[in-house]
Amino acid sequence: MDGIPMIRDRSAWVAEDHRRDKAWLYELTERDLAEIDSAVRVVQAAGLKPPTFALADFVIPEFGRHLASLAHELEHGRGFFLLRGLPVGKYSLDTIKAIYWGIGVHLGVPVFQNARGDLMTHVADRGDDYDDVNIRLYTTAAAANPHNDPSDIVGLLCVRHAVEGGTSMIASAMSIYNRVVAEHPEYLPILHKGFPHDLRGEGVTASLAETTPDIPVFSDYAGKISCCLNSKSSRTARDKQGRPLTALEMAAINYIERLAETPELCLTMDFRPGDIQFLNNYAIIHTRTAFRDDPDPDKRRLLLRLWLNLREGRQLAPGFGDRFNNGSRGGVPAGTP
Repeated sequence: MDGIPMIRDRSAWVAEDHRRDKAWLYELTERDLAEIDSAVRVVQAAGLKPPTFALADFVIPEFGRHLASLAHELEHGRGFFLLRGLPVGKYSLDTIKAIYWGIGVHLGVPVFQNARGDLMTHVADRGDDYDDVNIRLYTTAAAANPHNDPSDIVGLLCVRHAVEGGTSMIASAMSIYNRVVAEHPEYLPILHKGFPHDLRGEGVTASLAETTPDIPVFSDYAGKISCCLNSKSSRTARDKQGRPLTALEMAAINYIERLAETPELCLTMDFRPGDIQFLNNYAIIHTRTAFRDDPDPDKRRLLLRLWLNLREGRQLAPGFGDRFNNGSRGGVPAGTP
């Protein structure tokens, strides 16, 4: 479309770019693992555990420098990376959590993920029904709609994978934006205005009826395009407000979701135990396939999730980062009434 510039930097990638070049995959070295092992022993010997220790407590000198470079890549490069090779079979779950927390606080500042005040959550099937309007995806085995999480960064550590399914799927929100500009510019006013989000009882009032004001799907601010997409949350929010999404609004959302899953744009990752994926939520749209668990409860799929805000994250337009009616980048307000 004339007058609307395309995004030409490395954040606008297609899947083949990263199928060929796996610079996004960082395999932990023996030195990295030795530093991690030493750091977790020190914090545990001091009686520290998540969330009671900070970056300075988890000393990983050489690996820490690599993490700083990777954090820069999250914000200024491709927007994602995957660490591989943490020997999760060697450690207890509590030690895995301490290691993950230590890595996470080197990348950013954790924020609350639910009203209970959890800073690290288990992504595992609890038998919940994702078709329930007030159920969040991470407690189900369902396939996800393409979406972004409400923090600068989302991290997922694989402790155990599923018997079948659960494939991670990511796409560049910037490449999707470019396709909208080129193929469906009539959707841009809708996407720039955006939609409310359903807080499912986890906003500042704790009311199941609480929703946010409209938040753009694509926000153009301070020289960057940022993305905020969650079709289920927006659809149920508009239903609760008594003004269901129009056919044109649904067409715009559905178009983005289709692009996020098309093989040209969608990069898939089958997590191995010990993999840790980090994504920039403003630059990457992610989803997953449905999965089937092992009947043995001790062998069922388990991911650990962190929501992090970068210490030097991008500027956000007023209101864009306010996903829970508690201020920009606030995370879920814990302990709401």
